[in-house]
Amino acid sequence: MDFRAFRFHTAVFAPLLLLTACASSSSRRTLSNDEKIEGLFTIAAAAVSEKDPITAIETLNQIQALDDSIPREYFLYALAYLDKNEPVLAEKAARQALKLDPDYTAAKNALGKVLLDQGRYSSAEPLLKAAAGDILFRDSALPKTNLGILYFKTGNLNESEAWLNRALEEKSRVSCLARYFLGKVKLQKNELPLAARNLMLSVKEGCGTLSEAHLAYGQTLIRQKRFDEARVKFIEIQKLFPNSDVSDQADQYLKGIP
Repeated sequence: MDFRAFRFHTAVFAPLLLLTACASSSSRRTLSNDEKIEGLFTIAAAAVSEKDPITAIETLNQIQALDDSIPREYFLYALAYLDKNEPVLAEKAARQALKLDPDYTAAKNALGKVLLDQGRYSSAEPLLKAAAGDILFRDSALPKTNLGILYFKTGNLNESEAWLNRALEEKSRVSCLARYFLGKVKLQKNELPLAARNLMLSVKEGCGTLSEAHLAYGQTLIRQKRFDEARVKFIEIQKLFPNSDVSDQADQYLKGIP
């Protein structure tokens, strides 16, 4: 059974039922375009949240047919295209959202993330800083985490650490990713106990499926000469991620442990 699909269908069943029931019941009334669009937005947002970009894009196409001037639809298009690894389409959608609403903070973060993923750091930085600086943005941990990643990738470890710590203060759903990169920052700074702590917490706080977090934690244990713990971690990695590159790397580390 595809559990992810099951979670998605339960998340959108209610709005789907609302749409179909109202549309088929002529004895009551016909939904207005605004009501149809709002119901479709509920479905599209749930699909994006559940990492189901196909359903999201199909639903957004329906919204676009009803009204192609809503910034939110292009923002959700951008997120869906990101999930489908379509950076060109994601960038185009995010830019359209900002063309329609230049103050759309979530779209600034989305475009910044697209540019960050492409290594276009100088273009991503002002967008992410603008999003992180919006005190009314409920998901401000997202651009703060993205800035931490940006500065890590450009070698500015102190700035990266500062932004990642700001992201962690938000106690958000992306905390594990901020923890992971903070662990990598500490590893590069050779602050091994703090590196190990943050990498361990990243796995516990939601990044358990991020193989790189497990591998980095194992590498840190080796550098701390905690060989028995490292051996257990690399064996765990092989069980969690069989037939993968990270499993092969774990095998090489196991062979080198004294």
